[in-house]
Amino acid sequence: PDISGIGVRAAIYAQNLLCFLPVVFYLWDGEISLDELAGIQDQSTGMLAIAFAILITTVSLAAGSNPTVSNYHAVIVLDLSWMNNTSTWIWFILYVYERSKVKYKPVVATWSAWRT
Repeated sequence: PDISGIGVRAAIYAQNLLCFLPVVFYLWDGEISLDELAGIQDQSTGMLAIAFAILITTVSLAAGSNPTVSNYHAVIVLDLSWMNNTSTWIWFILYVYERSKVKYKPVVATWSAWRT
């Protein structure tokens, strides 16, 4: 259970905070290109992969007759995973921002209408 160590937590905190830097630079000019949006999507996908990896690892360690993860460590993993998942909202908000600009036709509020 090294997940509770300061190094692991600091790395995940730093990674999540640094996710906002490209967004700030991309919004600086008020325009988000498709390449910038794709870059943020790739970044969010990587963050989701990390979140699911630590969740799956914790579930596999907690399952079975002899669990090797304490409740304390499971809560830390859930908190870190939640933090990684919220970074995906960066991409979603930028996507909605870009799609709501005047150059696009109005989009009805259905899932199929938001596909590109």
